[in-house]
Amino acid sequence: MILPLIEVATFTPNGALTAAQNGAGRIELCSGFAEGGLSPSIGTVALVRELTELPIHVLIRPRVGDFVYNKNELASIEKEIIYYKQLGVNGIVVGVLTDTGTTNTAAMKRLVEIARPMSVTFHRAFDQCKKPLQELCKLIDCGVDRILTSGCKPSVMEGIDTLKMLVEAAQDKIIILPGGGISPANAKFILESLGVNELHLSGKMKVYSPMQNFASAISLCSPAEVQDFCWHECDGQKIQAIKQLF
Repeated sequence: MILPLIEVATFTPNGALTAAQNGAGRIELCSGFAEGGLSPSIGTVALVRELTELPIHVLIRPRVGDFVYNKNELASIEKEIIYYKQLGVNGIVVGVLTDTGTTNTAAMKRLVEIARPMSVTFHRAFDQCKKPLQELCKLIDCGVDRILTSGCKPSVMEGIDTLKMLVEAAQDKIIILPGGGISPANAKFILESLGVNELHLSGKMKVYSPMQNFASAISLCSPAEVQDFCWHECDGQKIQAIKQLF
């Protein structure tokens, strides 16, 4: 049995530290779970870097929506990369697509160059591409180290056949990092089926505000998408449960 590195996506400083204390092998530091993941605050990154020696990969996504970025958004991404490099972050997680839904190779080559020596993961923007094997070859050419993917399906279990093809095509040229719906119930099956060395999950749980007597009719969020008085933290027991499988 391969002993996998478990990367845990976390959305708050406390979530990151909980993951570190319960067996995570690497942290993907994000914000905005309900929005599909956004860049965390620079204060969050600095604090987590200060409080744990665990490898940290930071998601860089300047806004919700698609992954087709204009020049100002790309400039913002570049500035984040430079800051994280100075801070001692181990890697970045980023993805840029063209308006035809393919990898923006020019942008990705530049971002990889700026990021070195940090590791570069291309995130699940990959799952929006129609021809994953072609995109895999492009990302290898760009110098990307890793692809986070559910196999172009809503979850890894649904995309397992595509993931098998990607793992075979990747060989030792790029790491395939399965992510999407991985839990203690399926982690062992996924690892054995794919023969990968890394797994990505959030192990999240919803927590609720201790605040009382708040004006419930007043919301600072769009209630259909985000709620003011609950958010997601890391459930350390879920991380431990997966670690115990191996």
